[in-house]
Amino acid sequence: MSGCIWKFSDQIDDVDVEMLHRDFITFREAMEYYGLNEKPVVRLAREAGAVYKIGKMVRVRRTIFEAYLRRIMLIETAEPDEGEEGIHRTGE
Repeated sequence: MSGCIWKFSDQIDDVDVEMLHRDFITFREAMEYYGLNEKPVVRLAREAGAVYKIGKMVRVRRTIFEAYLRRIMLIETAEPDEGEEGIHRTGE
């Protein structure tokens, strides 16, 4: 197998496998799969540059959208909490 998906095979179900095979998804499919409401999905997809209009259809490029979500998650986890700094200062 190429890639690292085999490491997470115990956590992947049929829905995940089906989603991996799709390049473009609708906003509704993104809302259901990622568990977000419409406004955050639309906003994040536009910020990511993952929105494509094909004729009258609007689709989200799944790979670009997921890469953007991963990047956001890394940034949020890398930033220290303000509350944590306050705790350390009061302990001095």
